Amino acid sequence: MFSTDTVVTLLSYATLIGDGAAAFLLLAILAEVTGRKKRPCRFVALLDHHGLSLLFLIALIATSGSLYFSEVAKWTPCKDCWFQRIFMYPQVPLLFVAFLSKDRRIARYILTLCLIGMIFSIHQYAGQISAILFPSLAVTCSDLTTNCFDTQIFRLGYITIPMMALTAFALNALLAVRQMRRSAA
Repeated sequence: MFSTDTVVTLLSYATLIGDGAAAFLLLAILAEVTGRKKRPCRFVALLDHHGLSLLFLIALIATSGSLYFSEVAKWTPCKDCWFQRIFMYPQVPLLFVAFLSKDRRIARYILTLCLIGMIFSIHQYAGQISAILFPSLAVTCSDLTTNCFDTQIFRLGYITIPMMALTAFALNALLAVRQMRRSAA
C-alpha cells in the first residue's frame, strides 16, 4: 500500500498536469467559440475522441483520492468537503454507464454537477489561501468537527485538497462542454 505522502505527491502532480490541461482546453474552446479556430488541434481532437473515458477516469481518481484521505489516511472531511463529494461521487456510476453505452448526452448533467461542485471548491480554497496568507484574519467555518479552512496539505505552492477537487471539476466541466459541442456538430 502507498504511504499517504506518496498518494498526496501523486495527486498533487496529477493536479498540476490537470490544471495545465484545463487551461489549454479552455483556450481551445474559446478559440472555437470566437471563430478564431474552425477545427480543434490534434490534442483537443484526441480528448474529444476519448472524452467519455476521460470524464469517467477523472471522476474515479477524484473519488478514490477523497476516499483514500478519509478512509485510509483518516483525515476527517469537513462540511465543504462533503458538499464537494456530493457533486463528484455520482459522476462515477453515471459516467461508467454512459461510457459503456457511448451516450454523450450525459455531458449536460455532468456539467451541472461540476459547476455546482466548483462553487464549493472555490469557496473552501479561498478560505484556505486566506488563512495561509493572513493567519491573523483567519476565520473558521460552521463545521463542529473540523475547520473547513485548515489545510492538511499544501504542495507546489498552491495545491490543497479543494484545489485538487476544483481541478477535477473544471476538467470534467470542460470535457463535458467538448462532448456537448461534439454531439451538436
